[in-house]
Amino acid sequence: MAGMANPVVELRAVRKAFVAPGGEIVPVLDIDTFALEAGEQCALEGQSGSGKSTLLNVIAGIMRPDSGNVFVGGQDIARFDEASRDRVRADTLGLVFQQFNLLPGFTALENVLVAMSFGSVRPDRTRAADLLGAVGLGHRLDHKPAELSIGQQQRVAVARALANRPRAVLADEPTASIDTRHQQQVIDLLRDSCRTEGAALLVVTHDPGVAGQFPRQVRLEDFNRAARAAASPARPA
Repeated sequence: MAGMANPVVELRAVRKAFVAPGGEIVPVLDIDTFALEAGEQCALEGQSGSGKSTLLNVIAGIMRPDSGNVFVGGQDIARFDEASRDRVRADTLGLVFQQFNLLPGFTALENVLVAMSFGSVRPDRTRAADLLGAVGLGHRLDHKPAELSIGQQQRVAVARALANRPRAVLADEPTASIDTRHQQQVIDLLRDSCRTEGAALLVVTHDPGVAGQFPRQVRLEDFNRAARAAASPARPA
């Protein structure tokens, strides 16, 4: 990772902890370095509760680390206020959530256009329609999420993530809510769409079959000391 020439995401000395209900401070992220190169496709694995979603939230600027640097598109968003982090996220990153987070009162086309409205470019109906067409939903532009299957909703989520020509797409367990028949379609869709758009792709998954399809595979425990410590059996005093 240290030799990456053009990282779109880079973490340095990132620490993040939460306070448990009993008041105990629980370290979740303790990362010296992690980077995602421009155009790279990477699968991130890890045990349940190892901090995978927290890592994505820190990269996306949804959470701030307790300390360290989080470079996204060359900007250290760990130093930014919430509004500035939101702006960088809208312009630089595309997000695919487990539960899709589509707006129920809006059509597929409108969901993509809303995502565009948060970025620095003007909403483009033609691009939004083209993206939905590219994911096989050109005939469903005017349908609301409730009128779409789970697989179709996921496709809208992928189109939305690509709306602002992001430099990287972060996908948190994108196949978790989809039946086995459609899981491969979603992975192929994400990989092909990001390749076409020139975006890096970081996919969090617990499925070795999904991870095995990516040219780079990493386990969070390999570079996150907090996850490694949580997974280790307790030592006798």
